[in-house]
Amino acid sequence: MNIQPTYSSLDYPGKMALVLFIPGCDLRCKYCHNPQLLKNESLSRWDIEEVEEEIDKNVDFIDAIVISGGEALLHIDVVKHYIQKAKEFDLLIKLDTNGLHPENLNQIIDGLDYVAIDIKAPLDKYYKISDVYPNNVKESINKSIDIILNHNVFLECRTTYVPNLLKPEDIQELTRNLRCNIYTLQQFRNRVTYDISLSTYEEPNPEDLVEIINSLDTTIPEIHLKSNQFGNQTIKKE
Repeated sequence: MNIQPTYSSLDYPGKMALVLFIPGCDLRCKYCHNPQLLKNESLSRWDIEEVEEEIDKNVDFIDAIVISGGEALLHIDVVKHYIQKAKEFDLLIKLDTNGLHPENLNQIIDGLDYVAIDIKAPLDKYYKISDVYPNNVKESINKSIDIILNHNVFLECRTTYVPNLLKPEDIQELTRNLRCNIYTLQQFRNRVTYDISLSTYEEPNPEDLVEIINSLDTTIPEIHLKSNQFGNQTIKKE
């Protein structure tokens, strides 16, 4: 199956969710922990039907569907299909995205309850984390944020902190004028990475990440830290 389903009580906060990892991505983040999704980007009708069967079998045990990747919006018709399926069962829908496809996002925004955008670095510094990225990162992500907030959809923005690729100043810069309901700083994990050289990088100490969060000058109302040691912690909340 090219779409990888799994079950999680963490990916949609407070809900049991079926998470669908859809293949394909237009970035090549060096720290990507799902590099297998960069292959087998084509989806057959059988791939789609297998997930439908999974939903039908387990609808009584889930509250939400999380559509993730890869970059799910590269398969906009597939995303539309699963949103429609979720609505048939009154399930909540969350989308994980890199924010680089505002036109596709705009087509489905009315069907979404929650969006998480992975903001990889300051919007003019994506070269730090990916050797492949579009030249309109800043414009596309700001458009996506406008679409989400204008439709009153809950927005989480999040960044994976890799000490050898990013500096505390980068987090300070990217959050300074960031508009979202929650910002999450995520601890880099070195177990599986697209760039295998990162497997030798040390995972950042959660205490150092808390220090970064406490240094931020931002109007974001709630800031979380996600780490292997302590899970998802609320560090700041208005």
